[in-house]
Amino acid sequence: MKKSIQLQKPEWFSANGWEDADAWDHADAWASADAQPQQAERPSAPYIIQIVNACTSAISNVDIGDSYLNRAASNFNANSNITITSTVTGVVYLEFLAQTESQPFKIGRTMIISTSAGQLDQTVAVTHRDSAGNRSDHVITPTLDPYQTQTDRIIDEYEYLFDGFTRLRFNQINASATVTVRLYPIQKFAATQLVAGRNANVLYQAPHLIKVAPVAVPRPRMIQG
Repeated sequence: MKKSIQLQKPEWFSANGWEDADAWDHADAWASADAQPQQAERPSAPYIIQIVNACTSAISNVDIGDSYLNRAASNFNANSNITITSTVTGVVYLEFLAQTESQPFKIGRTMIISTSAGQLDQTVAVTHRDSAGNRSDHVITPTLDPYQTQTDRIIDEYEYLFDGFTRLRFNQINASATVTVRLYPIQKFAATQLVAGRNANVLYQAPHLIKVAPVAVPRPRMIQG
């Protein structure tokens, strides 16, 4: 008599759209190799997206991502005065969108850079949805650290999945403003790694974005009697 074997579905095929996938749920997943299925390979290198507003007035609701809706649309569904590009050498924005569909990744840190006056006062909404109608939202409210010397950038440490259903929506891009967004992945799912006999869940170490100044500890003085 043959034994019946019940095959378990891989964690990537969880019906509720990733929430049951253990590999995506660890909030401290940057360098904790003991909590992950494999060792973090290398420091996280960012996806870099630039938005330029050629108009002399502000433009509201400018999106990055949402590939399933925007990848094949004219100017990626953006206003005609908006230009969205990838500034990673050899990579165009269309390829970035395509990768979000085939190799989804989890973002650990989001850096927003702009020297345009007032641009960093604008919020950014991170939205993820799925075909079952589920949706989650997080609003990045730019806040400069009081000890921060650079005033042209902010870093947000909210972790979120970035796939073809994910978008970053800028409340507005100010007149003639340029905004650069650096997305630092913590994990990436690459099915092609399976062909090479490696784990499909690629992990990354935390990027070195914040340097802590060394603290000088005074040496105790010898008291002579």
